[in-house]
Amino acid sequence: MPEAKSLRARVFNVPFGHDICDATVAFVLGEAENRVTSVAETTLFLPNNRAVKAMTEAFVRIAAPGLLLPRMVAIGDLALDEAVGPILDPLQGDAVIWPAINPVKRLLIMAELVVKHRNMAQQVSATEALQLARKLNELIDELEIENVPFKQFSEISVAAELAGHWQQSYGQLMDIIPGYYERLDQLELLGPSDRRNALLARLDERLKVATPNERFVAAGITTAAPAIARILRRISKLAGGSVILHGVDLDMPDAQWEALGPQTSTEPAARTGRNQEAHPQFHLKLLLDRMGIARDEVQIAPDLTVDRHNTQVADIFCLPPDTTKWRELPRTHKQLSNVQLVETVDSSEEARVIAIAMRGALEVPGQRTALVTPDRELATRVAAQLRRWSIGVDDSAGIAALQTPPGKLLMAIAEAAADNFSPVSVLAIAKHPLVHAGEGRLEWLEHVRALDMRLRGPSRGIGLAAIATAIRKKTSDDDALEPWWQIFSDILMPLQAAAGQSFAAAMASIQHVADVLTAGNIWKGSAGREIVTLWDEIGACDLSVIGSGDRAAIPALLAELFGNRVVRPPYGGHPRLAIYGLLEARMQQADFVICAGLNETTWPQFAQPDPWLAPAIRRHLGLATLDRNIGLSAHDLATALGAARVLLTRSRRDRGGPTVASRFVLRMKAFLGEDLIVDTAYAKLAARIDLPTQKVPLASRPEPRPSADHRRVVLSVTDFDQLKSDPFSFYAKRILGLRILEPVNADPGYAWRGTLVHDVLELWFKEDDCAPEALLARAESLLTNTALDPTLRALWQPRIAAGLRWIAEETQRMHNDGRRFLVAEETGRMELLGVKIKGRADRIDCLPDDRLVIVDYKTGVPPKPKQINAGFALQLGLIGLMAEAGSIEKVAGKPGRFEYWSLAKNKARGVGFIASPNAKKSSDRLSDPDDFLAFVRTQAAEAIRNWIVGDAAFVAKLHPDFANYEDYNHLMRLQEWDGRQPIDDGHGT
Repeated sequence: MPEAKSLRARVFNVPFGHDICDATVAFVLGEAENRVTSVAETTLFLPNNRAVKAMTEAFVRIAAPGLLLPRMVAIGDLALDEAVGPILDPLQGDAVIWPAINPVKRLLIMAELVVKHRNMAQQVSATEALQLARKLNELIDELEIENVPFKQFSEISVAAELAGHWQQSYGQLMDIIPGYYERLDQLELLGPSDRRNALLARLDERLKVATPNERFVAAGITTAAPAIARILRRISKLAGGSVILHGVDLDMPDAQWEALGPQTSTEPAARTGRNQEAHPQFHLKLLLDRMGIARDEVQIAPDLTVDRHNTQVADIFCLPPDTTKWRELPRTHKQLSNVQLVETVDSSEEARVIAIAMRGALEVPGQRTALVTPDRELATRVAAQLRRWSIGVDDSAGIAALQTPPGKLLMAIAEAAADNFSPVSVLAIAKHPLVHAGEGRLEWLEHVRALDMRLRGPSRGIGLAAIATAIRKKTSDDDALEPWWQIFSDILMPLQAAAGQSFAAAMASIQHVADVLTAGNIWKGSAGREIVTLWDEIGACDLSVIGSGDRAAIPALLAELFGNRVVRPPYGGHPRLAIYGLLEARMQQADFVICAGLNETTWPQFAQPDPWLAPAIRRHLGLATLDRNIGLSAHDLATALGAARVLLTRSRRDRGGPTVASRFVLRMKAFLGEDLIVDTAYAKLAARIDLPTQKVPLASRPEPRPSADHRRVVLSVTDFDQLKSDPFSFYAKRILGLRILEPVNADPGYAWRGTLVHDVLELWFKEDDCAPEALLARAESLLTNTALDPTLRALWQPRIAAGLRWIAEETQRMHNDGRRFLVAEETGRMELLGVKIKGRADRIDCLPDDRLVIVDYKTGVPPKPKQINAGFALQLGLIGLMAEAGSIEKVAGKPGRFEYWSLAKNKARGVGFIASPNAKKSSDRLSDPDDFLAFVRTQAAEAIRNWIVGDAAFVAKLHPDFANYEDYNHLMRLQEWDGRQPIDDGHGT
């Protein structure tokens, strides 16, 4: 049936404050007069599949039991990678429309073209090629959506006026885009937007012959694409057709409405004024203009009223020139009694505030509450906070596929391949909950824990072989660890080889490893099925364009290929609580709406700049500018402000640092002034929610007194300094046996550096006979030893090498003066007051007069005279006592000198100097070696008498000036009793 020219357009508006789904359901039932058959024969056009789900829920919630639902058709949302609904895409038709190209295949084809043409000017990596290809696909979609033909695109005269890099990009486009369409023709495929245009054109032809009895309703569609605007116009002119829009400001002054500019499909190059696209009504004005519908033709949907706050909301989001009129408005007009604002210290507190607000809302019978935020991390935190009350609520925007448990395992395997199986990456795989789940999981985790203990501290190598070496070198009670590791490493070994071959080989190997480790369970469940579908799509494509050999790029390439693929949550969340992204919220309204994450770059989110087209060309073609997304975000917030109760939240800091309040919040503050309701109650509750019910008394200074049997431990010469200055730390370490665990793959610290130097010097003494050139060779080898930590080689190697050269030169000089070298890294033992003492001498030399020289190597600064005189540096003296007693093999004689050989910087001579604990400047009474030995013996005996054979308490930080041991500060609860520490008891400082 031809379109009736005289028929008034049936375009309706759902004002702010009303749920468009509920309003649409009421409209459809009213039009059908509640006749079941009429409802079932109605075709309902919706923007996307999320809207179909929301509309279905609205029919179930509102309609009578047993009502047949209308046919719901999604027109396809390219922003969500959605295709048109099956009703619009029949299997057979009068004219064959080629299928749409697979998104992954399209991305790889475009990446190949980018590499081919971009490399003429500059080299691009595979990751950069995929990123540029994705942006170029988005640009082509924009051109096709806006019906901009390539001829018009290629005849732009403004290109000559652009900067050099924009001209270069434009020139590359002239080669890439024709090549892209040529490839599609060869494959007999269409781009997604081009195919949607073809299907919508077919629908338009179908609607031309619709009968008056056929009912069509288009609801919630706000995209202004010309093809969709044409369909909406056609539906609005049908006898049985209606278009329902959401949030059109019918009360906006005509001058302000017209200031948004004439936006017609016949003026693709129309220039828009500054900030027009950032206005929340811009996209609706553009849609109505392209539909050929005047605003006064739009009617309010039946039985709905305009919210009393509609005018205030419109004034808040007005164009910048109109903000000058705010001063003329009466104070009674500048009020929003339904809106409250909460500003929190950080995003963690913001999540607690929101969770408390949502929990409190459940106390109101029948009230629906929705959290609306584009910040997916914040949404996850809120969902986690709600679980403290056993409330389950899912984020309807879904979760990125690579952030699901199966996705994280795949990324962990990819990252392990990328960094050549570092200890951290291997443990991340082994500990993943999907790995070896089910029967035998406990036994598996026992081996993983044993492996974790073996890999603590800095790594001495890379690759699976280095981990195997670390397992063999260290002792453990787990005798089964080595065979278990052999099985585990055999599974990972093929990936180590494949990662350096090609990306296709790496992908196949990652899939195989994940499948074996999880017994196929990784591909189960909603997330697993979504991932395996995309994985198969990737595997079916030609991945040769990505290249090979760069194992470090594997995780980034995998992330690019997965793109924005998300996994939707299953049903089962709380019936009156919901978490929405901005897209989901456009089709749903709640009684209590919480708008969260109101910071710049979060809400509004900024679109990334186009790397291909200069802004001037985009404006010339009539494409959206970066401000278009701001306008959509503004409309989303304006829609939410119509709820009966609204809570706005933002945090002053997030994980990236200080934040800037959203421009929308700043506008509201400027407009409402002192009448903006700032809530403090939620923040107070959030601050107290995790506090104990009663004040916990602060701990006192610990003074443990173990039994005599527990005190009798074998002492090391290095224990005495800790025993005397901080007895509690000694108690925790030696009596309780609490060993400090270093992080896995820890950064090399001073202890690690010292161990390395001692190992080199020991080998130099025992294998090279202290030949200077041999030590220099060992020092230089540190430069090329790839088994050492890169940080150590890059930052410490020059200093260590310089120090070792100094030791070689100084040793040679002393040798020339008659000094002989006796032992290095030799162990000695002695008893004092019946207590066994052990120690290792770094080096002992012999002077020409047969007196011994006790040497202690220090990679840092040696003890200060004050520390030595107070008796808190006894190691050298105790080694001297052992040497004097003949307790060190191959050593006999009387100590005559004690030396610290420090590799620290020396202002006069660069690196390296020698200091003596019994130098005259230290103390006259200790300058004589015999006096120094007697002093050391007295100090050691006193310590043994007090704490080992006596009953003295092991007081924490007994001598804090010399207690530089921090490993057990948390155990002694130092902050609670030490007056020099800040105290926080949970109730404030």
